[in-house]
Amino acid sequence: MDATESVVTIHTLLRIFALLLYAPVTLVAYRTLVLRLTPAAKCLASLMLAAQVLVIVVALEIHPSSGLETWLWHLNAEWNIPSTLASAQLALVGGLALAAAWLSKRRPAWQRLYLVALGLVFLFLARDEYTNFHEYIRHWERQYAALGAVVAAFTLVVALRSPRHLWRWHVCLLIGLAMSAAGALLVEQLKHESLCSSLGALSQDGCLWRYFVEEPLEFLGIWLVLLAMLGQLSQASPPSRRVYGALFLLPALWVVLLFQTTEIIPIPDQTGARLAAVAFESAADLRAFRIERGQGDIKLHLFLSPRRWDFDGLGYSLHLIDQVSGDSYAKGDKHADDRLDFLLGPGYSPVYRQWMKLAFPPEMPANRALWIVLSLWSKRGGDYVSHKIFDSDHRLLSETQVILGELALPSSERTLTADPEAVFENGFMLDGAEFPSSARAGETMEARIAWRSIVAAGGGYYLNSFILCMMSPVIGGVTISSRWALACPPA
Repeated sequence: MDATESVVTIHTLLRIFALLLYAPVTLVAYRTLVLRLTPAAKCLASLMLAAQVLVIVVALEIHPSSGLETWLWHLNAEWNIPSTLASAQLALVGGLALAAAWLSKRRPAWQRLYLVALGLVFLFLARDEYTNFHEYIRHWERQYAALGAVVAAFTLVVALRSPRHLWRWHVCLLIGLAMSAAGALLVEQLKHESLCSSLGALSQDGCLWRYFVEEPLEFLGIWLVLLAMLGQLSQASPPSRRVYGALFLLPALWVVLLFQTTEIIPIPDQTGARLAAVAFESAADLRAFRIERGQGDIKLHLFLSPRRWDFDGLGYSLHLIDQVSGDSYAKGDKHADDRLDFLLGPGYSPVYRQWMKLAFPPEMPANRALWIVLSLWSKRGGDYVSHKIFDSDHRLLSETQVILGELALPSSERTLTADPEAVFENGFMLDGAEFPSSARAGETMEARIAWRSIVAAGGGYYLNSFILCMMSPVIGGVTISSRWALACPPA
């Protein structure tokens, strides 16, 4: 690094940006606009400003010790404290616009209709801010930009037809909309990018993510819109204490409504995982899992929801167990991570992500049907104690082991016969079978059966031989050689 180049931390840059953004805007707003509001309106404006400043300061200054804390205050996350406050602020703007339309009885009907439409638009945006359903709208940026342009155009028309003493509130509204749009639309296009290079003579100690600029711009822009609506309300017929009381309660009532009516996106849609319901005695529930197959390993992602979770000594194991012999060919053990990647599941239940990678050993057999088995354990004293499973929607191998899936490694040697012994529907073929020449009544004998499928098929299929029925995996193009112990009936 050059001797003249100074190192600046990301948090220092963010503090400077927040100060340069909030200090001049709020100073001008208080000197020119807030002083013209009624006492109750001044109090409401100050409370909302203080709330968003507090959230931004905490988000910048907190040093999270867990995934939960990281998610709770993250400026770009969903369903957390910053997104809830942003939604409540938008809802308050909508409520103020509707209250101003109701109390402005001396205004022309078309201007009151404009306030009603403005209120409904902001209530819609408040709902979208929390649920984030605009992500499911194709080209939502264009549609929201068009909506903003329409609102700005009607605001200009209303301003030109309004008395001069109301112009300041319309200008405040337009500036707030422009600032919020700059954050929501322009910076949104770059939110997945970061600035990691030097800034002139300054060298950063990390990357400056664009959403650190986006969210403060949106917060402050909507506060200016809120200020404009408070001005409109103050210029109308003096609101009663009941009206102001309802407006003060509106953010809290909106948050309650959000909690009661919002459905969290299911874990499979967030992560691509498979749902599960496995309850362990450690007061942890397996809510979902995902298995990724690599060249020489598998990677397991677990999504666990704690009920009374103590991480001290908690761990989990992954086994690859032969379906016929019960032998474990590979095993991985890992202690639970106390700094967890946090997600939110349906019903507002916290879900923590754990993962491990299990490599296949060199002696891993080919053409064998294997179970992928999970167990949880704790270190108590000097012993490792496995946790019993109380309830499960997946098949159990034992009272402490749950089967998450099946696996079969194909052989590098092609052992398929040109003419199979039998061909079944759905592409199943019997390549051959080996049986002992004789067996005594009441004893067991071993039978080797080689079968294959030319297509991949989901679910389980049963192979029946004499009186034994076993479930085997179906994997396209792989020959599975199963060795069965068959019970011979007594004479």
